[in-house]
Amino acid sequence: MTQSWEKLIKPIPILQWLIVIVLSTHVLVSDQSAHAVGGTALFILALLAGNLALLYGLPKVLPLSAVTTVLVILDTLLVPTTLFVTGATETDLFVVYFGIIMIAGASGNLKRALVLAAVTWAAYVAFMLLNEQESAQPEAILLRLPFFLVMTLFYGAVGEFAQHERADREKIEEQAREIRRIFSSYVSPQIVEELTKDPSKAKLGGQRKELTMLFADLAGFTSFSEKHPPEDVVALLNEYLTAMTEVVFHWNGTLDKFVGDQIVVFWGAPSDQPNHVELAIKCALNMRDRLAVLQAKWKETGKVVLDHGIGINTGVVVVGNFGAEGKRLDYTMIGDHVNLAARVEGLTRRFKCPIVVTEDTAKRLKPLIGLEDLGDNRGRVGHVYLHKLGRVRVRGKDQPVVVYGLTPLKRGESSMIDEEPEHDTTLEILHP
Repeated sequence: MTQSWEKLIKPIPILQWLIVIVLSTHVLVSDQSAHAVGGTALFILALLAGNLALLYGLPKVLPLSAVTTVLVILDTLLVPTTLFVTGATETDLFVVYFGIIMIAGASGNLKRALVLAAVTWAAYVAFMLLNEQESAQPEAILLRLPFFLVMTLFYGAVGEFAQHERADREKIEEQAREIRRIFSSYVSPQIVEELTKDPSKAKLGGQRKELTMLFADLAGFTSFSEKHPPEDVVALLNEYLTAMTEVVFHWNGTLDKFVGDQIVVFWGAPSDQPNHVELAIKCALNMRDRLAVLQAKWKETGKVVLDHGIGINTGVVVVGNFGAEGKRLDYTMIGDHVNLAARVEGLTRRFKCPIVVTEDTAKRLKPLIGLEDLGDNRGRVGHVYLHKLGRVRVRGKDQPVVVYGLTPLKRGESSMIDEEPEHDTTLEILHP
């Protein structure tokens, strides 16, 4: 029903009804109608019923472009026929009808308008010759040709422009629907709205971009799930994932996936976010605060109190839609830096530090620490202690990676950066 209504609100069908209404009115008010009162009513009913049948019947057997062409051609022949039957003599009235037909015909394209102009001109000449009561001379009839031509060119150009505008608008609306379908479960409503306003920001193909990635994982969840009923496990996990997702969307992160109790998030795509490091760090700190609230609740209700570790890395990866075309596609990221972020998350338990970041992230974070608070806290990260943990050798990396710990401080405490490694320069081996 919705699709049929969308077809009926196109310009041609609307003007098709306008033509029928004008013709019906003309038949009713004509003093020279060749029909009796009953015949006139029958003629109008046939006109309305025929138009209704065409509008609703033709789209079921013909494409919309063919339907509109058929309707306009029929109207081209119907107008002079109706005028002739009713005995009209006012040629100016026919010019008005011609303008209506041209609006309808030209809403497709200029070429069709010109073809219809030729057909209508022939019908007009035939009408004038057949109507013996018309006193206009052939020269006067021919002099009206420039008017018909100018009208056709004007309506044809306007119609073609409107057609392109409508096609562009429909394309944008379709892109917006596709963006909402793909990204509504990945990013916050604010980002979705931004992408729908400018679809060029949402490149659905794979592209290389610098992102900041966050991996969060519950410590001891596997053991917890083995010792508790499935209903309790699902309830606690859903409560945790819901709370963390709210935090992620608050900081405009892109929710990549849930892998059991692990959360994978990134910033910098699909929408460009030059401050992706700042957003990721603030999200991690906010996640720790939100977890503390959950932990207090779990403790109060006698549930197992779980903790999580967060690993953050910044680097260039490939991001886009991956999967089986036509079956299932996921908007996700792949690359060496993604693997490193996952490995770094595992270091949180080894170093007993809830948030661990790589050197690439720390380099971009340091300029933000300790800046003056201008009121909205944008462009700065306050009340944190960034301290170098040391160098580790992770699986898949030939060179050791420098990692930092990030610890939140209480309000009023000054931010600090400590470059003295806690573990000297001894390489730490990270096993998968």
